[in-house]
Amino acid sequence: MRYITLPDVDDIEVFDMIAAAKYRPRSAQMIGARPAVFDAYGRYGEAAPDLGGLAHAALTDVQKEVMRHAYTVETAPMIALRSNILDGIAAAKCPFCGINETSTLDHYLPKEQYPELSIFSPNLVPCCPQCNTRKNDLVVEENTNVRLFIHPHFDEVPNLRFLKAEIDVKDGALLLGFRISRPVGMSPAMFGHLRSHFKLLNLSDRYRRMGLEHLGGQYRALKRAYGAAEDSVRVASELATTADDFVERYGENYWLAVLYRALAAHNGFCRGGFEMLKAL
Repeated sequence: MRYITLPDVDDIEVFDMIAAAKYRPRSAQMIGARPAVFDAYGRYGEAAPDLGGLAHAALTDVQKEVMRHAYTVETAPMIALRSNILDGIAAAKCPFCGINETSTLDHYLPKEQYPELSIFSPNLVPCCPQCNTRKNDLVVEENTNVRLFIHPHFDEVPNLRFLKAEIDVKDGALLLGFRISRPVGMSPAMFGHLRSHFKLLNLSDRYRRMGLEHLGGQYRALKRAYGAAEDSVRVASELATTADDFVERYGENYWLAVLYRALAAHNGFCRGGFEMLKAL
């Protein structure tokens, strides 16, 4: 759930290059759709990130099919556009979840519903396959037009702590949980977007599972920090430093930063409770 800058793309040039790369009659059909498509580009830019009620372009059924074809049947300009968006360092980690590598493009407004935006770079979000599949063609809450997901290119989420990790050590097992809560200073609208985003992408369970997998690889480092002196203060300090490093790189609500911060504050974990990680 983080902001990433828009790719440096001339979307008018990309449209014209893809149209030129198509065979007739699709090339001519794309050119015929040009005014309506470019009008949609302008309206998207004016409305973003509040795109729930964006009006559809006045395209014929043939033009709609051609615009989807422009994305799904790749030409050299479309391949270049995809690479431009996916290859940036800032886009390497999925901005929807912060867990996985990006390898797909999500249409923030689905191309089935908004074919005019199928090759519009601000509507193309680099993401992981799992988030892409879960998001699917969902856009807004039915009957309200309230957006269900954060738009990584336009939503600058306030740097306020809203993601929480809950730690419990019970019956020789480490129990993890993640939730979000609205911090002071965050608008109800922004929190509503975050809450549905968190729920629909199943981030609580995904963070829990990946957190346990990650911590299994940290056992030896924690054991060394604890040492023969059983120095729980040093363990907590190491965990807190790692949390700070993650915050500096990814922000206050990066899931691993939140996890390490919670572990550093958990006396039972720092006083040898980490031994249960050996079995992971």
